[in-house]
Amino acid sequence: MSELLLECQNLSFSYHTPEGEIPVIRNMNFKIYKGEFVSIVGPSGCGKSTLLNLLTGMLSPEEGFVKMSVSGEEKPRFGYMLQQDHLFEWYDIWKNICIGPKINHCLDAECEQYLKELLKRYGLSAFIHKKPSELSGGMRQRAAIIRTLAMKPELLFLDEPFSSLDYQNRLNAANDIGQIIRKENKTAVLVTHDIGEAISLSSRVLVLSKRPTAVKKEFLLPYRDMNLTPLEIRNTKDFGTHFNAIWKELNNS
Repeated sequence: MSELLLECQNLSFSYHTPEGEIPVIRNMNFKIYKGEFVSIVGPSGCGKSTLLNLLTGMLSPEEGFVKMSVSGEEKPRFGYMLQQDHLFEWYDIWKNICIGPKINHCLDAECEQYLKELLKRYGLSAFIHKKPSELSGGMRQRAAIIRTLAMKPELLFLDEPFSSLDYQNRLNAANDIGQIIRKENKTAVLVTHDIGEAISLSSRVLVLSKRPTAVKKEFLLPYRDMNLTPLEIRNTKDFGTHFNAIWKELNNS
């Protein structure tokens, strides 16, 4: 069995307001193993982003726990991509992707070489001295994922990272980022409302119930070992079957 990277056990969380308690997550349980790409989908407002904040430690659970570990390390490195790329417009691409290593005082020659290799591998070498505003939406997303990879995280959390793009650029960006994550052999957890996106990127999809949310059903997908791009997966004959099954589960949640 693959190495366990993240365990979520009996997780519960509520928001407390002057009007009273709002239960968001109740008795959530799942595990993430090394090499997986797991997508989380659920009804609008069910608490997907709150769950991601609990997984990353930005919020603390009221009950249960979230545990991340890599080969005995209690606090493995993880990367976080948000809905916007959050590239600094006053920096060029090179300075943007160096921010993490620079803040953590590890921007040495070896790190710089690693970043230059990533830029070359993913078609951005000619743009390292360009400002983010001079790049297309898809290129900005590639720069953002390289910035996330700069600290060599074991686990990536992706919170609707393509939602700001139009449909065509969203498809292309998801295709690019999915291939990068696979080639770099990273484990990823994606929160998305897009069923097609979840299927085309994932080895497993977790469907959440309405709030207070929990894992309602898990879908295992066959594409991870087929060496297909996300765009190619969308054209497979059983893509529609998986889409309809997940859509039905969501609408009955």
